Amino acid sequence: MEGLKTGLNSFDQLTGGLDYRKTYLLLGDKDSGKENFIYKLVQSSLVSKNAIAYILTSKSYSDLINEFNTRGIPINQYLENNFKILDDYSRINSPSMTDNKYAKILNGPVDLTGLSVALSSVNSDFIKDAKPVINIIDNLSNLLLYNSPVTVYRFLQFICGKAKLSGVTTILSVDTAMHAPDVIETIKNLSDAVISLKLDNGKRYFTLIGSSKEVLEFKEVE
Repeated sequence: MEGLKTGLNSFDQLTGGLDYRKTYLLLGDKDSGKENFIYKLVQSSLVSKNAIAYILTSKSYSDLINEFNTRGIPINQYLENNFKILDDYSRINSPSMTDNKYAKILNGPVDLTGLSVALSSVNSDFIKDAKPVINIIDNLSNLLLYNSPVTVYRFLQFICGKAKLSGVTTILSVDTAMHAPDVIETIKNLSDAVISLKLDNGKRYFTLIGSSKEVLEFKEVE
C-alpha cells in the first residue's frame, strides 16, 4: 500500500509518506511546526478519502475549524462523514456545551475512560464504512499535565494497541519543552516511529526514525 502522504513535499519525497497502521510520535516545541505538519496531514488525508478522528485537548472544536478555514483548508465539506472531533477541552470552560453531528464534547482531560470509549465508537463507525482511519491526539501534553505519566502510558497502550489491531494509524503530538526527558523516552517506547521537528535560523527541519524509510539527519521541511 502506498504511504500516507503528509502534503509536505520534502517529507513525502524522502520518506514515501507515513506507514499505515503504525503509531507515530510527533515531537517538537511550540515553534517547531507541529501544528502545520498536522494540518497539512489532515488536508492530504481527507483528499485521499481517509477518515480522521481528531482529539482536541487545548482548544475548542470551533477554534480548530476556524484555524483550518483561515489556512485555506476546506474542512467543512468533510465534517461528520470523514472528519469527527472529540473535544476534550471545551467543557472545562463551558460545562453546558453539547454534542453535534461532527463534534463530541467530552468531560475533560482527566476522564481518559470517557475519551477511550468515544474514540472506539468513532473508529468503529469509520471502519464499518471501510475507510482507512487516522487518530490524531492534539496534543498529548495536556493529558500529561492533568494525569500522572503512568496513567497516560496505560491509556496509550490500550488505545494504540486497539487501533493497530483495527488497522488504524495513530499520531501523537507532544511538546518536548513541557516534559522531562524520561517522560518523552517512555512515550517513544510506546510508539512505532518518531518524527522530530525543529526550528533553526528561521527554517524548519525534520527527522523520521522507525519507519520503512528513515531520515536520520535533519532535513528541511518544504
